Amino acid sequence: MGSGRIAVASAIALLALCLYAPLALAQEVVEPDTAAGIAEPLVVPAETPLVVPAETPIETAVPDDVGIGPVELTTGQAFVLKLRQGGLTMVFLLLASVAGVGFAIERFVGLRSGAIAPEGLGDKADELWRAGKWDELQTLSEKSKSTLARIIGLIVDHRHSSMADVSLMAGDMASRDLRRHVQKAYPLAVVATVSPLLGLLGTVIGMIGAFDKVSAAGSLGDASLLGGDISKALITTAAGLTIAVPALILYHYFKSRTNLFALMLEDEVGELIRVWYGGGTDANATGKGTDNED
Repeated sequence: MGSGRIAVASAIALLALCLYAPLALAQEVVEPDTAAGIAEPLVVPAETPLVVPAETPIETAVPDDVGIGPVELTTGQAFVLKLRQGGLTMVFLLLASVAGVGFAIERFVGLRSGAIAPEGLGDKADELWRAGKWDELQTLSEKSKSTLARIIGLIVDHRHSSMADVSLMAGDMASRDLRRHVQKAYPLAVVATVSPLLGLLGTVIGMIGAFDKVSAAGSLGDASLLGGDISKALITTAAGLTIAVPALILYHYFKSRTNLFALMLEDEVGELIRVWYGGGTDANATGKGTDNED
């Protein structure tokens, strides 16, 4: 529960930051065509042809009396403009990235050796088992919120059962717990799958807008009209891949880490069961004899 709350709080904080930063930076952006003092564009009547000599370069400059030089955007402002060019698709991609970061933080906090098989817990449990201190052993398993502790508590509750039955019950509990850890990493796979599709959707929307403008302009269409829509198409595709690649890497990382902890847990539990139930050893005799005296 603690790691889940941390992940939710982190995701909310990132979402608030991502939503506030574009608004704050966007207020600082000065659009070139709306700056104070810049003259309105010259409108040429349709019947008046505009002839520009080939040797005369066309320059767009701000009048000297205005006192405003070329607008230079900072890195943050340029990033905000790119996000705005992506359109509504970028909002969903932003939400997907925040969700992916939140789930990744939760897995970094929740998936650790202390939550599966804490170091030294098996040795402490073995000492208490040999001494026949069942109450203390049960208390130890309840204090440690780990998979190994729950399995030890199960073995203590069913210490009169056979070795085969105890092994089967311990294996089932370990399998359920580890599947739960894998399931918690599954949202990262969802983010890795959905993000490229959202980027592809933005690409399709941008290309549709570009061809609509070409169709509306007809034979007099200007190729510069396609720039905004094609830019939207490329931005959303790049954003989708940028989100999907790290999410997919993290998903396989956490999945591989869970398998590693599963092997550690299997070795630990198998060793305890062999020592406690292994062919009439002193540990097994001590456990059953002490319990009979109780």
